[in-house]
Amino acid sequence: MNINDFNSLIQFDSYIKPKRVEKKENRTTTFKTLEQDIFEKSQTEPKLVEIEFDHLCARTKKPKKIRAIQNPMDKGVIYKKVFNKSTGKTEKIPLLVDIAESQDGISTSYYFLEPETKKEIGFVIIDDWHKKIFDITNAYAIEDTRLLDDFPELGISGDRISIDYLQNNDENQYCGIGKLADQIAVEYCLNEGIEPNILSVAETNSHAAHYKRGRRFLPIDKYDKDLDYYDFIKEYGTDDPNKIIKERIEQTPNGQRVDTSDLYGLYMYMPSEIVNQYLELIKKHPILHNKDI
Repeated sequence: MNINDFNSLIQFDSYIKPKRVEKKENRTTTFKTLEQDIFEKSQTEPKLVEIEFDHLCARTKKPKKIRAIQNPMDKGVIYKKVFNKSTGKTEKIPLLVDIAESQDGISTSYYFLEPETKKEIGFVIIDDWHKKIFDITNAYAIEDTRLLDDFPELGISGDRISIDYLQNNDENQYCGIGKLADQIAVEYCLNEGIEPNILSVAETNSHAAHYKRGRRFLPIDKYDKDLDYYDFIKEYGTDDPNKIIKERIEQTPNGQRVDTSDLYGLYMYMPSEIVNQYLELIKKHPILHNKDI
């Protein structure tokens, strides 16, 4: 079964019609021309249900019970790695996963669950900075962070979200979780009526995977408290991490992991052309659905 055949599994019988979102003054032209790309269901949807499952904590790496809300219509596609004995190769088989959600008022977590067992395959945690900067308990988190800086030349300004954590619980068995999380991030922005400005920090040795998925990295800042700008220039001959990562990818043989462990955590963003690709995908296969039921 190819992906086109599989995509039919996530099309729903009810008619989907666009709805308009209130514009904000600090939105860019790109978003204003795409406001019609947000969707809502035109008929009654299944009721939300509360579920409990084992969650692998992002900080402690230990399992714990967690309660979340699930809309039975919220589903996404990842891939399961299956070894084909006849070809001697590992194939990627599409797998439709359930999406459950929990919120704490500032961050929203989306959990990717195996449909039958409700086993957590992975998750993504999204920080909404429009909410976060007004919460005094998070005052420490907004000091000296480039996640809040504007980059007009990159189309980044005003409200934004960041990926606080992205986790694949079993990289040997599953893949595609990063792409699923990116689409959810774009849909979160659309549902909140904000420009899809999506930033995050790449964990050590994850840079190549993010780059291949379309993410790009911000130049090293002269005032970055975590990296010495001049030492970075001396070591790599550039302040643009994208050049380094692109070169490492090109020089690494197929099947081998690209080693970027020396680059540590780097700030990255989702370029507008990648956002637009997800907007086109969302027209056909939205993941998050109307919760006013």
